[in-house]
Amino acid sequence: MNGSTPDPDVVAVGSWTNFDHLFEVTSLPAPGDTVEICTSADDVERVYFGGCAPNVAVAAARLGAGTALVGVVGEDFHSRGYADWLDTCGVDRRALQVVAGERCGHSFLFRDGDGESVCISQIGVAARQEEFSPDPAIAAAGKLAVITYRFDGFTLRAARLARAGGARVILSGALATAPELAAAFIGSADVLVCTEHELAQLVSSLACDDAHALLQTGLSAIVRTLGAAGASWLTSGASGRVPAIPPCCVVDPTGAGDGFAAGLAVGLAQGQALPDAIRLGACVASFVVEAVGCQTNLPTMAAALTRLSKTRG
Repeated sequence: MNGSTPDPDVVAVGSWTNFDHLFEVTSLPAPGDTVEICTSADDVERVYFGGCAPNVAVAAARLGAGTALVGVVGEDFHSRGYADWLDTCGVDRRALQVVAGERCGHSFLFRDGDGESVCISQIGVAARQEEFSPDPAIAAAGKLAVITYRFDGFTLRAARLARAGGARVILSGALATAPELAAAFIGSADVLVCTEHELAQLVSSLACDDAHALLQTGLSAIVRTLGAAGASWLTSGASGRVPAIPPCCVVDPTGAGDGFAAGLAVGLAQGQALPDAIRLGACVASFVVEAVGCQTNLPTMAAALTRLSKTRG
């Protein structure tokens, strides 16, 4: 990428919702139920900045990585202050395409006291993401690209641009939501990061025997997040498990997966071995869950390393 702006370490790609409404409820409702929201009257009207790719970008930037964001947003991205927030965080947003006459999406997340949750989303302009093309100069500029929701033609093109530019590509999320493109995504990526449930869905949708079969299609590693149990990893020649990094408290798990992906990406971009990069991802996730909001309590690299050193000790 030419110009005075240095090439990013991490490029986060994808459009989903950008604004989160987060509520704690007495219980998750069954059909026909009425349940009480426990969130305070003051906080119930609060709107948090979110979205998978922006969450990854902001978390990576907080760790000190040069970070860029690729996707589409609505006109309210500026009017509601998100653009200014990204500037404050040091995220390069030149590859965010603002679509005239459209608005960003909103996610409404409800969680109970046990941490179980339901998310209902109105995705706004993200429904039109595939009509656009990612900026090739920025999509191909990073050391590492993290591809998130939505998995469609836009994000697939970005993955291919990144791969052609020499970047390592991480797929983060439920790839089985795009079964017709899943094989193409895997063939354009190096690392798959997903939950145990998401991995099982993907293996089923591709009619594979097991996760090992995915490593024969182009992936070099699969990282499976296990919540409080940590994460496991698999390559063609080895496998292992990394324990979770204990948080000081658990307030809200929303965004922990994006924080994990960001830490993993930064670690790999810095040349860390896969298990060490996973530990950094787990550490970032441990900070995220300590506050409400995906971007509320993100660590600096110094804070993350301090927590990691205490955990090792």
